[in-house]
Amino acid sequence: MTLPLGIRIMNSTLVCVVCDRDLWNFELLVKSLGKFMDPCRLIFIYNEDRSKFKFFKEWYYETCEPVIRKFHTKLYHKDILFGDYDLNDVKHRLYTEAIYDQQLLKLFVHTLVETEYYTVFDCKNFITKPCRLTYIKQTKPENITYADHYLKNWCMICCAKLDVRYRGVEHLYLSSNITPFVMHKKTVAKLIKHFKGKKELHKWMLSWCGDDSNMAEFYLYEIFCIAKNVQDPGQVPSNTLTIWEHCFKDPRMLKGLTWYIKTREERAKILGFEYYVSGFHTHTRKYLEPAEIYELLEYWKMEDCWPKRGCPFKKTVLR
Repeated sequence: MTLPLGIRIMNSTLVCVVCDRDLWNFELLVKSLGKFMDPCRLIFIYNEDRSKFKFFKEWYYETCEPVIRKFHTKLYHKDILFGDYDLNDVKHRLYTEAIYDQQLLKLFVHTLVETEYYTVFDCKNFITKPCRLTYIKQTKPENITYADHYLKNWCMICCAKLDVRYRGVEHLYLSSNITPFVMHKKTVAKLIKHFKGKKELHKWMLSWCGDDSNMAEFYLYEIFCIAKNVQDPGQVPSNTLTIWEHCFKDPRMLKGLTWYIKTREERAKILGFEYYVSGFHTHTRKYLEPAEIYELLEYWKMEDCWPKRGCPFKKTVLR
């Protein structure tokens, strides 16, 4: 039975933080939503200096808004979530803080969400077939032996802060630290309250970003869930066909990008689940030509989603 439009909109929220360097990918995401996804709530947060927001909105309302009018969409500047405090009392600041803002925004956005859960997307993600947002499930937790030492250190720090016993990476089971990622609004609120508010959480997270660790907001959230005994058990082993830099070391990539994707889709069917999301990480831009990406979009019958902006992909690395 198909639920009434209003009920479907009320039941789910997709959140995406937008940066200027990712506008080509964001346009692809928006067009894929308009083509394939049933209506839901959308929240887009512009993560650049406010002086640029006017120009972004002009582009957004000309290029993006017309294809997602069936959605309940809200567009914000990040100041709506950072504007109620400052970090002027912090003596040592990072030149790279801007790249961490998007991770904090994915937590702070809970105050703008009106549904019980929200699903975080990055600009790199896009939809590849007809679906509802609720079809995109959380990944099953697995031990983090695959993590680099920066993420392992971050997990140890989070466990210590949140009073979770750390017995080594082979015993700490977490969902993939990538998007899409499903978050429970009230649990995020409790996490922030645990740190005595947004400012203290912001300061604490930045204090640990340096040579020995790196911020990972989803790991922090999930370790808090473990501490409160509310960890999501997950439903699928993977929920995205995102192309990462390491994918080009896979022998299946020798037959081309589309072949690689097809083999992963077939394997998923054998394992009993389905992919609705793909994506291109920023670091893959030097490995791919626009023609390869267009061929993949043709495979998914989404040539009409090709962005109007100039494509930032240009192969400069042999693979």
